[in-house]
Amino acid sequence: MFRSCSPRTQCSGPWRGDEGRAPSTPAQDPRARGKCRAARVAWGFSGAAMTRGHRNIGRPRGNLTSVNRGERPTDGPTTSTDRDASSNRWVGHARTFAALTLASRVLGLARDAIIVRILGAGGLGSAFAAAFQFPNTFRRLFGEGALSAAFIPEYAQLVERDPVAAARFSSLTLGLLGAGLGGATLLLGGMVALARWLVPLGPDAQNALLFLLMMLPYMPLVCVTALLGGMLQVHGRFAAQAGAPLILNVCMIAGGAGGAFVLELEPIRTGALISISVTIAGVAQTLWCAWDLRRLVKWTRVVKGAWSSTRRMLLRMGPVVLSLGAAQVATLIETWVIVYWPLAWGRDLPGGATYPLDDSAGAVLYSAQRLYQFPLGVFGIALATAVFPLLARQANQRDAYLATLRRGIRLSLFIGLPATAGIMWVAHDLCAVVYLGGRVSAQDVQQMSTVLIAYGALIATYSLIHVLTRAFYALGDTRLPTRISLWTIPLGLVFGAVLMWPLRETGLALGSSLAALVHATALALLAQARLSGTDRPLDRTTIRAIGRCAAGVLVMLATLAAGRWLLRHAMPGPTTWSGHALRLAIECGAGCAVYGVFAAIWCRAELNWLTQRSPQPVPGSGGG
Repeated sequence: MFRSCSPRTQCSGPWRGDEGRAPSTPAQDPRARGKCRAARVAWGFSGAAMTRGHRNIGRPRGNLTSVNRGERPTDGPTTSTDRDASSNRWVGHARTFAALTLASRVLGLARDAIIVRILGAGGLGSAFAAAFQFPNTFRRLFGEGALSAAFIPEYAQLVERDPVAAARFSSLTLGLLGAGLGGATLLLGGMVALARWLVPLGPDAQNALLFLLMMLPYMPLVCVTALLGGMLQVHGRFAAQAGAPLILNVCMIAGGAGGAFVLELEPIRTGALISISVTIAGVAQTLWCAWDLRRLVKWTRVVKGAWSSTRRMLLRMGPVVLSLGAAQVATLIETWVIVYWPLAWGRDLPGGATYPLDDSAGAVLYSAQRLYQFPLGVFGIALATAVFPLLARQANQRDAYLATLRRGIRLSLFIGLPATAGIMWVAHDLCAVVYLGGRVSAQDVQQMSTVLIAYGALIATYSLIHVLTRAFYALGDTRLPTRISLWTIPLGLVFGAVLMWPLRETGLALGSSLAALVHATALALLAQARLSGTDRPLDRTTIRAIGRCAAGVLVMLATLAAGRWLLRHAMPGPTTWSGHALRLAIECGAGCAVYGVFAAIWCRAELNWLTQRSPQPVPGSGGG
């Protein structure tokens, strides 16, 4: 799937599926001439210029750094030193993104603790969870990758070739996106209002629709924010987009705490105030990213020549949304079809049967989802977000592309595997520390922890899915990941619908985990098959590195199990909030220490990539 173009030769390369086709030369095929021309442009940015070129994208020619000013880049392939510098630069971006995302997720835990304790784990809490699922799905789907995955490759190429064309393309895309999604939001709002007025529903279902109406404007706003954030990524600025979720969390905390503790409103009115704060946060996020972008892009009403690029981006965006959003779409369907049922129509079924879920199911699932999404957002999505622009730039440089992809795979599992095992081990204590109190009982905490254990496997699998999916998109292949997603969405729903009868909420969570495991496995196998050649993403070095990470996780779990057994008399099962907090702190610290020591000995490459800024050897290019 890689085309290699020398600046002095015609386009060629071992793409799977090209066998038997007559080779096209630049003289015979205008598209081939365009690809070779693009290759010569990309080749000119290799070497020393490439290591600092991302800071100069979109600037006037007179403002370029000295490496580009007055110097003509020499032709020739990108060296391993350049690849190492680029790879370490995106790891640096991942650290920045992860640090800001960590702050956002910590605030998010505080937000969820406040909201769940105020609204409880019953019908009102489930109503808010169902309503918040819509804007939250849009945020994860667009704010955490899909829109950026479709927009960034087109915008990055235009910025390097013609900044004026890039400005026209971004202006046109922003206008179409705002108008289209704004109209869709008005239409959806009208449908929700009619449903609330005409359809006979229970009180909790009515509250869910009311909360949803108040949150609907957030959906187009978060899409605009995602577009602006994608532009900032191309210009090498990750802080604004990573910090945007902080605004959402602060607004929701202010709404919840202000309504319950300052104004002393009843829970349903506090829920309405929190819903309004979501829309306010959307406005603030959009203004935040626009302010950071003000000196990098010149918006224009002249969009001549931008329609072709925008059309390609929009056509690419549909499959991207389906592929990256497979889990989000499945969760949304679960919430509004399966979980929402007892809120709207009760548990009694025809024939005297009883529906397996009660009105607390939505709140329990929401609470558990928020906890496993903490490490996933901090590490997994941050890593994939940072690596994608580099993969897109290296799509025509096979060695550099594979080295970056292998590093992304190894880092995603280096962090994802211990995070998965750790959150499953401390699930009960974690749920108690975050949620116990207010309108949440110890029985509610037990339900949440069981569901969290079933969700735990999603951390590692989703981290790998995000990296592999972006690897395909960087090559312009959106069809294959989309097909896999279209198979895994109904698969997860079937798993959940079958398992919920014996296992209730835990069955839904387990079904999602099984479907995600199938999704990640299929992507990995197809990446091996489609990236033709002897040098593939999962080479022996990468597989051995993943095995070492898994061994480190087993050592960590064995140590934690031995410690809990030895301390079973001195520290029996905690029953108070402080007891849960103490055991959680001890086991988290011990687990991190054990895995850290193991990594320092056996996984030094991954540890160095995360902690060092100087270039290190890339696996597959001379490093281990």
